Amino acid sequence: MNIQPTEIYMKKIIRIYNKLFSSKLVWLRRYIEKKSNSIWYDYPFGRHPIGTEKEYLNLFHDSRDKKYNEVDKFEDDTGYFINKEWLDDLALHTQIVIKNSTLCYAHGRVLFSALSNYIKSFNCSSNLKNTSINIWETGTARGFSAICMAKALDESGCPGKIVTFDVLPHDTKMYWNCIDDLEGPKTRSELLASWIRLSQNYIFFHQGETKIELPKITTERIHFAFLDGAHTYNDVMFEFMQIKNKQLPGDIIIYDDYTPDQFTGLVKAVDEICEKYRYKKKVINAHSHRGYLIATKL
Repeated sequence: MNIQPTEIYMKKIIRIYNKLFSSKLVWLRRYIEKKSNSIWYDYPFGRHPIGTEKEYLNLFHDSRDKKYNEVDKFEDDTGYFINKEWLDDLALHTQIVIKNSTLCYAHGRVLFSALSNYIKSFNCSSNLKNTSINIWETGTARGFSAICMAKALDESGCPGKIVTFDVLPHDTKMYWNCIDDLEGPKTRSELLASWIRLSQNYIFFHQGETKIELPKITTERIHFAFLDGAHTYNDVMFEFMQIKNKQLPGDIIIYDDYTPDQFTGLVKAVDEICEKYRYKKKVINAHSHRGYLIATKL
């Protein structure tokens, strides 16, 4: 009986000590963050263009003409279709890259349809109408997915903000391994100049490692999230833990690359999340090496 007050007292002492210790080391934390981020400001994709205009255009034409039956059906089911010419133009500048894996930008279609459908359901509830929707994304890359989600917000007339996280800085010139590199180094902001209205009205670009940056952002609710950061089990679980207490029934998380034969850690983590925290799963396969999972909070 006499131990409990002592334990409480000691816990208070430890909390005070940790708080003081942390405040003393703020400068060290900031120094480490700055050093760890420095590589992303120094041409992370190289100091010259990787491909020629012909190479990028050939990849674009090949990717543009591919059919994805399950994505088609998902659009039919929701009743929302992103404009194909608009999507192809955005993809040419932000998704057509030179890499070993097969190019596929069907996730832009999935995100647009899923978010548009969510907004429709969201607005049907009288107590939620005209409420701003909070969206999180990890893995901004060149900005393709964020712009697709911004288009869904814009076309629906729904107020909302997208906070997107990536190690790549937004306002530092670099080569991006895309067709725009042939015009010289650009910032992401310059790369997305043709979509500046969507970018400025809806998107906050947040630079840094997600394990450091996600806990810094405070919000009561995250209605919709697209998680496409690191694909390890631990990273996927960490990102979810930043969201799990901020979602209500009907809210959505979409996971890219839900592909069991390629990303076993991601698939294991997502399956555990859906089972333990009660999310309904819907899997959409673009092709055998690219799947998406829509997790809806029950």
